[in-house]
Amino acid sequence: MGKPLWLVELDDALGADLARRFPEARLSVADARTFDWHGLSRISGLFPWFLVGNLPYNAGTEILRQALASRETLVGIVVMLQREVAAKFCAGAGGAGYGPLAAWADPWWDRRILFGVPPGAFAPAPKVTSAVCAFQARPVPGLPSGAMWSYWDFLQGAFRHPRKTLASNLSGGHRETRERWIAALGRLGYAPSVRPAQVNPEDLARLYAHGPSG
Repeated sequence: MGKPLWLVELDDALGADLARRFPEARLSVADARTFDWHGLSRISGLFPWFLVGNLPYNAGTEILRQALASRETLVGIVVMLQREVAAKFCAGAGGAGYGPLAAWADPWWDRRILFGVPPGAFAPAPKVTSAVCAFQARPVPGLPSGAMWSYWDFLQGAFRHPRKTLASNLSGGHRETRERWIAALGRLGYAPSVRPAQVNPEDLARLYAHGPSG
């Protein structure tokens, strides 16, 4: 017996074509950027879900963020994105594209780029290279699920000025607070001059969880 299949497509014509091609599937004509993945389980009575998709270049970041925020419903995700966008979600400290998106996803998801897809694989060929990336829900998350959006706010501050030190970004210009963040980074083995992109995701999560005194 096959697994249940639920399709999400914003375009009416494409949705109708998908319904003809996959008559056994349920179809939601909806915007995946705001789709309620938690509601999908309430409607269907099924849990958990695995998401597979070819995401549009102009909305891929928003769709993937929405999906990653639904860790309690989605246990795995495999999607194709523009290569540079995939790197922003999958890079490690010091890697190209590493920033708040990768650091934000890391406590809840094991993430990796599987392979690249050249423009010639499409007709017509786009002007960019794509990449397929995979996300697997961590059995034991690094932070509580309820902390996702407050952690995102923390990372926005941490990476606000990439060329400044992490301690300066987190201190908001307050000298005493900056010294406390420097001390916290020192306990994790980082120099006072470390920049946000040089700090690995696990340590960013520790800084968020414990603050400058932890």
